[in-house]
Amino acid sequence: MAWQFVGWEEVPRPNTRAEIVQAMRRIRYECKVQNLKKRKVTIHVSVNGVRVVLKKRRRKKKNWSNEADEIELLNHPIYRIFYVSHDSSDLKIFSYIARDASTDTFKCSVFKSHKKSFLQLQYEFYQIYSELIARYELG
Repeated sequence: MAWQFVGWEEVPRPNTRAEIVQAMRRIRYECKVQNLKKRKVTIHVSVNGVRVVLKKRRRKKKNWSNEADEIELLNHPIYRIFYVSHDSSDLKIFSYIARDASTDTFKCSVFKSHKKSFLQLQYEFYQIYSELIARYELG
């Protein structure tokens, strides 16, 4: 899926959905004020976790090299994902909050799409969590 990475910020552990939406809007506002360019990314969601990679422009190369095609920005195991949400006033905005393994803090990452792609992403998360619950119940 094609998304734009707006930014991320450390947040205190959210207790309500309103706090999550407030953090999401604060990140969007700060990025807009600082005039930061949104980077085009691809979000890979699987039972292993969420992986966000930069999209590279496709250029014709005369010399072949062994460069990696993708540059990883974020990688969070699925068990570290604390909350997934969208902005109800703008369905093109999506965020997730993950607990950082090394610092044990919560980080909110915000993304924007040109289409209302959150519903598809939300369905992918639903399928993954359903599969994980089924695995857990089977033992």
